[in-house]
Amino acid sequence: MRSPLAGTAAMGTASMGTVMIVCAATAWGTWSLFLRPTGLPATVTAPLLLLGIFVFAVPFFRFDGVEPRWDRRTLALLLAYAALDALNVGTFFAAMGVTSVAVAVLTHSVAPVLVALLAPHIEKRPTPRALPAAGLALVGLCLLLRPWEPAALTGQLGLGAALGLTSAVGYAALVFLVGPLSARIGPARTMGWHALPAALLLAPFAVADVGQVELRDVGWMAVAALVPGVLAGVAFVRGLALVGAARAAVLAFVEPVVACLVGWVCFGERLPPVALLGALLVLCAGSIVSARRRPGSGVPV
Repeated sequence: MRSPLAGTAAMGTASMGTVMIVCAATAWGTWSLFLRPTGLPATVTAPLLLLGIFVFAVPFFRFDGVEPRWDRRTLALLLAYAALDALNVGTFFAAMGVTSVAVAVLTHSVAPVLVALLAPHIEKRPTPRALPAAGLALVGLCLLLRPWEPAALTGQLGLGAALGLTSAVGYAALVFLVGPLSARIGPARTMGWHALPAALLLAPFAVADVGQVELRDVGWMAVAALVPGVLAGVAFVRGLALVGAARAAVLAFVEPVVACLVGWVCFGERLPPVALLGALLVLCAGSIVSARRRPGSGVPV
C-alpha cells in the first residue's frame, strides 16, 4: 500500500512545479516592457535576445546539479531544440509582421492544445483534465485578444495564421525535447547551449537592420535576456519536470494574460470587460489543470 505521506510529498512537488511554471509565464508576459522602448524590429531583437540568453546562462551552469553527458544523443537533442526554437520564434515574429498581434498570438496559442493531445502518448502520464482546460484557455484567450474586431483583421490574415500555426507546431515539439535534454545536461545548460545555435539560425534575418541598435537598446535587451530569458527559462524547465508537459503548456497561458495587462497598465491599451472575462477563463483553466487529486483517491488529473 502506498503511504499517504508519499502522496502528500508528490502534491507538494507538483505545487512547486506549478509555481515555477506560473512565475516563468508571468515573466514572459513582461517582454514588451523591455522590447518596446528599443523600437527595434523583431528580426533584430530575436537573435540578439537569444545571444544574450546564452551569455547570461553560462554563470548558472554550475548550479545545474547535473554532470553533463555530451554524447551524440545529447547533441542531437540540443540541435533539434535550437532549430525548433528558431522556427518557433522566427515564424511567430513573422506572423506579427504580416497580420495583427491578435491573430498571431491566437494561432500560436494552439500549441498547448497540441501538447495536451500528444503528452499522454509521449510522456505516458495521464492528464485527462489538460485537454479541456487547454480548450477553455483558448476560448478565454480569444475573448482576451478579440480577433473579430476590425483592428485585428488587418494584413495578410491567411499567411499570418499559417505562420502562427507553424510557430505553434514548433513550440509544441520543443516542449517534449526540453525534459530529456535537461535531464542530460541540466536546465541552465539547456537554455544556454540551445540559444547560441538558435541565434545563429536567425542572425541572417537581422543583417539589414542591425545598424539601428543603440547602446541603450543593448541595456534593455540585456535585462530581458536575463529575467524573462534565463531566469524564467530555467524556472520553466525545472517546473516542466515536476508537472509534465500538458499541465505546463496550459499554465503557460498566463503569459498572454500578463502581456495584455502590461499593455493596459503601462501602454494605455484598451481592455474591455469581455477581455477581462477571457482572462478569468484562462485563470480558471490554470486552476483546473493544476488541481491535484487527494492522496489515495486514485483519480488522475
